[in-house]
Amino acid sequence: MKFSITRDYIRLGDSRSGQKISKVLFIVSHDTGNPGSTAYGNRNYFDRQQPSASAHTFIDDKYILEIIPLSEKAWHVRYNVSADNQRFGDDANDAAIGVEFCHGGKINFQEAYNRYVWYHAYLCDKFGLDPMKHIVAHSSLDPSRRSDPQSALRPRGISWNEFLADVKASLARDFNGKDTPPSSDPTPAVGGVSTRLPLREGDKGQFVKEIQQDLIKSGFPLPRYGADGSFGPETETAVMRFQKRYGLHVDGLVGTNTLNKLQEVIKQNHSTDDFPLPTGVWKRGDKGEEVRLIQRALKHIHFDPKQIDGSYGPQTEDAVRRFQSMYAALKDDGIYGPSTRKYIQMELND
Repeated sequence: MKFSITRDYIRLGDSRSGQKISKVLFIVSHDTGNPGSTAYGNRNYFDRQQPSASAHTFIDDKYILEIIPLSEKAWHVRYNVSADNQRFGDDANDAAIGVEFCHGGKINFQEAYNRYVWYHAYLCDKFGLDPMKHIVAHSSLDPSRRSDPQSALRPRGISWNEFLADVKASLARDFNGKDTPPSSDPTPAVGGVSTRLPLREGDKGQFVKEIQQDLIKSGFPLPRYGADGSFGPETETAVMRFQKRYGLHVDGLVGTNTLNKLQEVIKQNHSTDDFPLPTGVWKRGDKGEEVRLIQRALKHIHFDPKQIDGSYGPQTEDAVRRFQSMYAALKDDGIYGPSTRKYIQMELND
């Protein structure tokens, strides 16, 4: 595998100080904690809001997006935690690259995960790091407050050790003496994406599409055109309805206040179960991403991870049957249905 790295740096401010890293000693793996938020959605937020927090890179199913140069510091771990100093002899903000995993919503998990694994391997190759020693989960540095990135990986059946093993395999497979990946020009990386607020009728692009998707999730449908990335009269009407509902200034423009309220509503409405197992009935002969989710969950009962291919074949059927046989309430027929889903979910949440 070989992926492009997009560099579209945010402006200097509270999120990007411009201070230099003397030497990269390790990598801190994060997830965004905001399911459905994309790489560019996060980039535009940090550029616009400039909170006293940041990360170097955000990864979803379309982009590996570096928003702060790897030669500069980012503010991705609290300074008053000591685990990073104890393990690596320095603070994460001063000596580590922060990598954020975007997940949930309409983001294709497998595509995003492939990029997340590959980029960690790329960083290990670039800075001469050992994946098993120099990649650390945010949760292990600040366990009283954080559970990432395991909170995004575990519901998909991926343990922390399995993630590290995937990075190690990618490093050996994809970077064994090979050239570094192609990268786009730093400014701008993707035309029309780094959009300035407010958005209004006539604007187009990925950011508009994300706002349209959020409007739909918030209960303001776009029945004629949907989330097509084009800010037309239908979108303007939905924005005005949203603004009226939540007591905002009704002008049809998506500025900071409207965008913040939209993100707040999405977060409130979001289920705590970021990656639910598929519903319905699945059996031998079925194919697709839903089958892949079932297979990942079944890894914990000796399903060969090499067979995670999205195809419900004899091995998947046998694994389901063996899982069902563990519970008297389940019929061990090898068919995945609502009852089997319930018990698998119990196992994942245990």
